[in-house]
Amino acid sequence: MKKTMEQIVLEGQVSKCGSMEELFLLWELMQQLEERPQGMTCHDGIDPRSFHIDGILSPEQFNGVLYILKETNMRQAVRKGQTAPVISDVRGAFLSGKSRFGEVEFLPHLKGMQAILNKREKEPENTKNPSSLKEAAVIYINKRGGLGAADEISMNYGNYYIEWIRRQIQLIAPRVIVCCGEDIFRLIVMEVFRNKKEKKNRETYMKWKNVIQDEVFFAGADYRPAKTKAEAAVRVLRMWSPAYRVNNGQYVTLEEYLQEFERRTDGWEKS
Repeated sequence: MKKTMEQIVLEGQVSKCGSMEELFLLWELMQQLEERPQGMTCHDGIDPRSFHIDGILSPEQFNGVLYILKETNMRQAVRKGQTAPVISDVRGAFLSGKSRFGEVEFLPHLKGMQAILNKREKEPENTKNPSSLKEAAVIYINKRGGLGAADEISMNYGNYYIEWIRRQIQLIAPRVIVCCGEDIFRLIVMEVFRNKKEKKNRETYMKWKNVIQDEVFFAGADYRPAKTKAEAAVRVLRMWSPAYRVNNGQYVTLEEYLQEFERRTDGWEKS
């Protein structure tokens, strides 16, 4: 997917963005300059100018945990014949637990994971309200939103806008990143933390040795793979997608999902 000269110039400004507001402003402009996004980085039926603002849910209470999901759910808007661009700030829906148009999914999964992490870190002030996400940040790979389909559009979007995603994560400055999906984990570890190698035929692959153990990738403050776990400033956890299917296509239950999350966080504490 080629980029216009205007997009290349905008992309060069990303690393200089000092605030989330500045980043989102340029990001929305970048989307509007994209040529023929339908079917590539934008689902059919969704206005390419749609944009969902996300990030730290409560700056005063943020404790350094970031959850990364694939895309907001725009199926209801498409069914209703939404023709104008959908511009929304999904942070309020995460905090309130209410999503008027149904675009914010998997709230119970995120709340459950946050409660487990708060309990592990022995933060009694946070365990008083274990269903709250006020200490967390949540971002989507695909800022336009999607249809919950099993296709590559959201990850195409992620690769196309990887410089923007990288800068958003740097501005959030998390100490723990929970990637809710294998494809998200690979994208973040390979591209945001630059943990990859390239073969002679230009095929890229992830470096696994010594940097990924028990479903966790360890990175330094320089956003490069940490040489030792003791030097790690950021831990990136590989977790199932909340829409993970097993047993002849059945979704895993919320209980099974959280049990697996607890097992994986047990692993990083013992490592």
